[in-house]
Parts: sequence; structure tokens; C-alpha cells
Amino acid sequence: MTETVPTLTGRLGRVLNVRPGEARVVGLAVAVSFLSFVGLMIGGSGIEALFFARYGVSRLPVMYLVLGTTMFLVSLGVGVLVGRTSRGRACLLVPLGIAVAAAVGRIALGANVSWMPQALWILQAMAQFLVGWSVWGLAGIVSDTRQAKRFFPLIGAGSVLGQVVGGLVTHPLASALGTANLVLVWVVSLLLVVGVGARLLVVGGAGLAGLARRGRAEQPLAQLTEGLRTVRRSPLMMWMAIASILFSLLFFSLYLPFSRAATTRYPNPDDLAGFFGLFFGVATGVAFLLSLLVTNRLLARLGVPIVMLVLPLLYVAAFGTLTVTATFVVIAAFRFAQVAWMQGGAVSSWEAVINTVPASQRDQTRAFLYGGPTQVGTILAGIVALVGETAFSPRALYAIGLASAVVATWAMFGARRAYPRELVRALRAGRPTVFDAEATGAAPFATLASDRSANAVAIDALRDPDAGVRRVAAYMLGETGSAEAAAALVTALGDEDAGVRANAVRSLAQAGDRDTPAALAEGLSDPDRVVRLAALDAAATAGPGSEAAVLAEVRPLLRDGDSGVRARAAAVLVARTGDAEALATLKALIANPDDGARAAAYQALDGLRSPVLFDLARVGLDDPVAIVRSEAAGVLGSLDEDRGRSVLVAALRDPDRREVALAALERLPHDGAGEPDLHAFAAAAVAGAVERHREADVITGDGDERLALLRDSLLADADRQATVALRAAALLGEGRDLSVAIQSLSVTDPAQRANALEVIDSVGARDLVRPLLSMWDGAPARGDAGAVLARLGKDPDGWIRACAAFATEGGSMSETVPALSSMDRVLFLRKVNLFEALAPQDLGPIAAIAQERSFADDEPIADQGEPGDEMFIIVSGSVEVMVRGDDGVHRVSTRSAGDVVGEMAVVTHEPRMASLVAHGDVRLLAIDRGRFEAILRERPETALAVIHVLSRRLAEAERTKPEPAHPVGPEA
Repeated sequence: MTETVPTLTGRLGRVLNVRPGEARVVGLAVAVSFLSFVGLMIGGSGIEALFFARYGVSRLPVMYLVLGTTMFLVSLGVGVLVGRTSRGRACLLVPLGIAVAAAVGRIALGANVSWMPQALWILQAMAQFLVGWSVWGLAGIVSDTRQAKRFFPLIGAGSVLGQVVGGLVTHPLASALGTANLVLVWVVSLLLVVGVGARLLVVGGAGLAGLARRGRAEQPLAQLTEGLRTVRRSPLMMWMAIASILFSLLFFSLYLPFSRAATTRYPNPDDLAGFFGLFFGVATGVAFLLSLLVTNRLLARLGVPIVMLVLPLLYVAAFGTLTVTATFVVIAAFRFAQVAWMQGGAVSSWEAVINTVPASQRDQTRAFLYGGPTQVGTILAGIVALVGETAFSPRALYAIGLASAVVATWAMFGARRAYPRELVRALRAGRPTVFDAEATGAAPFATLASDRSANAVAIDALRDPDAGVRRVAAYMLGETGSAEAAAALVTALGDEDAGVRANAVRSLAQAGDRDTPAALAEGLSDPDRVVRLAALDAAATAGPGSEAAVLAEVRPLLRDGDSGVRARAAAVLVARTGDAEALATLKALIANPDDGARAAAYQALDGLRSPVLFDLARVGLDDPVAIVRSEAAGVLGSLDEDRGRSVLVAALRDPDRREVALAALERLPHDGAGEPDLHAFAAAAVAGAVERHREADVITGDGDERLALLRDSLLADADRQATVALRAAALLGEGRDLSVAIQSLSVTDPAQRANALEVIDSVGARDLVRPLLSMWDGAPARGDAGAVLARLGKDPDGWIRACAAFATEGGSMSETVPALSSMDRVLFLRKVNLFEALAPQDLGPIAAIAQERSFADDEPIADQGEPGDEMFIIVSGSVEVMVRGDDGVHRVSTRSAGDVVGEMAVVTHEPRMASLVAHGDVRLLAIDRGRFEAILRERPETALAVIHVLSRRLAEAERTKPEPAHPVGPEA
């Protein structure tokens, strides 16, 4: 448990923000990026030198038009490729295809094909996009949204380093091999990219599946169309599409004057290739430092959307300056800055944004952005250049560039606003909400009032023989104020079904019909409590004209036989008239020793406003029973919103009241302003969670199950405190978005979880909750485990303190002692699949209620046909499951330590379907039905585990039953 000395690799990983186990993936991805761009720099410099030496810059505007059109067609081809094969295979076939085309081009140069320099210029210009598409496509396959913020700057650094090296060796290679042979160097580098990229897919987890064919054909426009659909559905991608057009226009608008100035300065092809190599080598050297040391820190500190604003602001400064002065030095300086930042920061942040798109749509989206909007910008650049060369002065062209840069900045501000919303949208797509008021609408039948035919159908449905149909019809008719609906509802007050009568009362009160007082009076005297409660709810909002008559009918219910009805009647009278008898009735119910009566009393206060009722509910926060505290907390806000919020925030400091106070606060509106106490509570919870997680990281476990119990308990406590902190932070702003993120933190899908963390890092009280990200991003912690153990032995949390004491005792759970200790039971329950989803803290109460039983060999444990009021967990030995049939007794299965038996009868309340018999000496933990059902209610995770266990039991029973005539099933 001593602190390990950090290795050189570990220190380098911390500097580069690479977590343990990620080094091979990152290294291979960086190698792919490096090889891709070292060759592209060498080959591109040679090709541009050959092109400018033969044609100068006069053909560039036309080449822009050709490039845009060609790139669009190539993008269609890439879309078809993505549709016919896997993502990984497509990302490898693209550089392979470029290598083949470049090799053919070099052969054609040797044959003096006159148009080949132009074709090679188009090829290298397309490669700027296609090679990047492949590199970032491979990177996206092996990383999620959170990893992208850490990996992509390093991968970008690899591309930049490749351009640095390529730029520095271009001139020596041109002198030694000739400018034309630089194309062959490019071909070799592309072949290496294919080999290293295939290895990356295997190491990154894509495996052979990442290289497999799909075997299905796509229409040429299908993939691009799908990318367009994805973009149209996403506000973020719409802004990205607009920015793609403008950035492409701006890139070539600066590329043209720089190329003209450089060609004029260096007319010799070898000298020009050398200048390009040196210029871009130094620029990308700066980009390498930016990507390695600056960009990843900016992304982590400021977030992706802020970093994306740098490029358009750079263009604003560039074209703003060029409208004033456009010397070679000024043009070269801004071209230098453009290259440095594009390679060192803009590309990686741009790709990090694209990585928010679901993986199934990511390649289509990237292909669309590169092949559609980007090429539109390229064509616009060609048109502007063609027209501008004759119609405008250079200063006017720079002014057009300045205007475009301003619009690009506006688009990036739009992307910045849309980024967190896109992450939330991705979370909801991966974790859909069915019962969402915002999605479904608060009034599902709100259009009924304007639809006479639907109104008639609902009235007719009140005569349907199915009571369920009649209930829905009575509810629906509350949305309309028609006389026909009111008459039908009055008739429904005599329905034999209480649910129909209750809905009729509510609907008549909602419509405010003249028959409302009579309907309420009839409902208040109804023999069914459900109808009486519905009438009391309506009486709480009765209008002034009917108030006296209605309240007179309420008073007799103060002596109703049902405590819930008495409580609601008393609450209505206190709120409306301040009635002393009603107040005494309510106080008596609140003082009732029965938990259900007290809970009903507080529940009855909901929706009413009265200072007296508020004070009563405030007292309920101190009730010893959690369900009563929950009901009291839940009504405080409805009784008095401002006072309720203040009391609930103060209650957050008490661990026993924290959960109910948070749940109640989440039902109240919050604007995030003027709540320093809530902010302070959230900050304290963040600090507590981070400290708990650090303590857990220090305690490695070293194979000791007692230390593992302590460590897992610390991690569970850290997660609970973190969730509390996030829920509190959600009340300070961006509540719905953070709520979606909190729900997604528990999912097993790493991409979904990464998006949740990115939402937390992008919305709301970002600076407040950011320290929590270190818990989930896997940042290692250091410390003295012995000192941490000693401190935890005095921890204020009783469970943590007990786990620390248990861990320092040493040894392991014994099955030879007569009875297990409470902590040994917890260790055992951790191995039971039924409870594997529960935190150690939740296993403590289960261990306390479980009764230990011992049975000798062949001793019956439970008999087929008897009531099943207990389930059993086998501690040691084995249990045979026996089923009696017409032809005798059959052994269905044998269960061993850690298995659960007898659970079916407990769940279904049916007689046991099988007998349980001890095989050898057997020790069990028994949990009775009442306690087991309480576990299911309070810990839904256990209910899911029960479903899984029962599913396995049914499948096993189907496989093992001897003959169709001898039915068997889950254990007892």
C-alpha cells in the first residue's frame, strides 16, 4: 500500500494527459497522423513548385473551380465507399487510393504528359481534405467525446510534427532526388499509413470487424444525403456547415495572394519548393508546440466552442490588416499564423466537435461537410478570384475577405451556443424519455375542445362497457366547456365505477360548469374514498360563488373513516377559512404514531397556500421516517415558494434530510441567482466527492477483499456526493441539461457516458462542477495509503469508519465459524448476482435483516406447494431443487454457494413450484417477503437483477425439463 515511484512513462502520460492503458492507441494514432502529413508536406511542396513553375498563379482561380467540383464528386465516391464497407476499411482505402493515383501521376510526369502538373495539384489539394478525413476518421473510431478532447490535440501534434519534418527535409530531398521524385516519397508514406492504420484499428478495439466489408450497396448520393439529414437535424452542424463554406473561402482567399507573392520572390522550382518546405516546416513547428502544450489545455480549461472562435478572429485580424497594407511580409506573417493555428488548434477542435455526432452518422457528416459546404466555399473562392482579378482592386478583395471573416465569427458564436445542446440531444437519443411532459405536452387532449367530432366520440365512450374506456372519456371531456360534455359528465356521476365518477367530478370542476356545486356535493358524499378525494381536490379551488355551499359539505369529512380523506378535508378548510376544528384535526393526524397517517396528512397539504399549513409542513422535515419527511418536503414549495425554497436549501446540510430536500427543490423553479447557500452546498459536495475519490484511488486493494470493500464504499460515496453536487448545480442553471447528463452517468455505453461528462463540462455552473470530471476521466491520485486508512478509522461516516476498522483487522471471510459477522455477510452478498448492482452501503441493511439458517444433509428447506414467504441465499453447501410429478420426484437442478433459491414464490405470492433439499451441510441467509419487497421498492437496481435471475431460471428450466409432461420452473 505504499506509494509507487512514478515511471518516466507515467510522468510523460501525466504531462500529455494520457491515462493508463491509452498509450498504445494514442501512439499509433499519432504515428498515422505523422506519416500522413510528412508525406503530404513533401509531395505537396514538390507538386506546387512544379505547378507554379509552369503556370504561375494565373490559373489558380480556375483550379479552385475545378477543385470544388472534383472534390464534390470524390466525396460522393467516399460516401459510396463508406456505405459499402466498414468505417475503418474506408479510412484505409482512401490513402491507398491516393497513393495509387500519385504513383500513376509520377509515371505520367516522366512521360511528359502536359496536363499532369494540374492533375497532381488537384490531387494534393484534395488530399489535404481526404487524408485529414482518414486520420480523424480513424481517431474517431478509437476515441469517445471525452477522449477526443485529450487525444485529438496529440493527434494534431503528430500531423504538425509530420509537416515540420517534411518541410525541413523537402529542400534536401529535392536537391538529391529532383522535385518530381518528391511524389514517390509521398507514395511510400501513404503505404506506411495504411499499414499502421490497420494496426491501430486492432489495438483500438475495432479488431477485424473494423476491416470487414459490409457487403451492401449504396446509391451514390445516399451517404451524402444522409449526412445532409444529420446536419439539418442538428443546429450545431448547421452552424458548422455555414462555417465550412466561409472557412474554405477564407483559406483560398489568403492562399492566392501568398502563392503569388512567393512565386514572384522564388521563380526557380527547386528554390520555390525549398521555400515552401522551410516556411511550412517552421509554421508547423510552431503548430506542433501549440498542439502539444497549448491546445489541449485550452480545450480542457475553456472548452471546445471557445477555442473554435480563434480561427475566425484570426481571419478578421488578417483581412482587416491587409485592407490597409499588403506587403509580402504582412501576407507571409498571416499565412504563417493561419497554418500554425489551423494545424495546431483549429483542426483538432473542429474534429472534436464532429465527434459529438453519434458514431453511426459521424462519417457521413464528415463526408458531407468536406464534400458539400467546404467545396461550395472553394468554388466561391474561385469565382471571387476570377471576377475580382478584373473587376476589383486587391483592397476590395481583402474587404470581401474581412466581411466573410466577420460572418464566420458569427457562425462560430452560433456553434458555441449550440454545442452543449447538441451533447444533450445525443444523450437523449441514447437514453430516450417516454414520459416527458415537455415532449408529450401537459394537456394530451388539449385539441379536443376545437374538435366537435372527437368531443362526440368521447361522449359516446362514456357508455362503453369497458370501465377503462369510460375513465379516459370522463378525463378527456374536462378539456372542453361544451354543454353536451357537461350533461354527459353529470350522468357519469352515477357510474358504477369509482374511477369514472372521480374523473367526472374533476372534469366538471375544471370546466367550471353551473352543475359544479351539486357535482362536488355528490362527490364528497360518495362511498368510495377515491371519489371523495377527487371532490376535495376540486373543492380546494372552488369559485367564490359556490364556496360557502361547498365548504359546508366538506366539514362532515373531518370525521371520515379514512385518514387521507380527513387530512385533505382539514387542509382545505384551514387554507380556505382557517377553521379551528380542521386545524386541530390536522395536528392530530400529524401527531399520529402511524407512519401512513402522518404521510397522508402532509400529502394532503399539496396545492394549498397558508402560513399555518406551511409551519406544519416545516415540522414534518424533522420526522424520523423518510417517507413522511419526503411528503412534508414535497409540499413546502407549493405552500409558499420563496419560504419553501429557503427552508429546503437549509435542510441540505442535514444528511438525513438531504435527499428529500433536493427532490423537493427540483420541483421548484430556479433562476440560479441569489442562492449563495445553494452554491456553497454544491461546492462542499464537489470537494467531498473529489476527496472521497482520491482516498479510494490511494487504497488499491492489493487483492484483499476487505480493502476492496472499503475502496468500493469510498467510490460509492464519492459517486453519491457527486450526484448530489450535480443536482444542486442543476438548480443554479441549465437544470434540464444537467439532469439528462446525471441520468446518463450510470449507463454502460462509454460513448454515452463521455457525452454526459462533456455536457457537465460545457453547461451551467461549469467552474463549480469541473473538479468532478477528474473522478470519471480516470486521473490517477497519489498518497500514503496507511495514513488514509488511519484517517478513515475516525471518519464521521459510520459505514466508512466500520469498513476501515474491518479492513485493518486483516484476514478474509471464513465459512467455518458458526455464524458470519455483519461485515462478513456484506462481503458475501457482494458476490451474489442478485445484489451485484448495489453499493456496499446498501448491502449493510440487507446483511442486518438476513437470518442465518443451517441444514443437515437431506433436510428439507422448503416444500413444493407451501406458501413462499422467504427466499434464500446459499452461503455454503448445495441445495437440490426437486419437483413432484405424477410419475414421481425429479431433480431439476443443484444450486451452490452464492445462488438464490426460493425467490419465485416470494415475487409472485404463489405457492412454491418446487421443493428445496439440503445436499450435505448447508448454510443459508433467509430474507422474508416483506423485507425483500422493501428492498425492491427502495433499490430498483435489485428489481432489474431479479428480472435477470428469473430470465436465466426460465431459460434453464426450458433446457433441463425431462419431458413435456413434467413441468418445471424457477426455484420454488
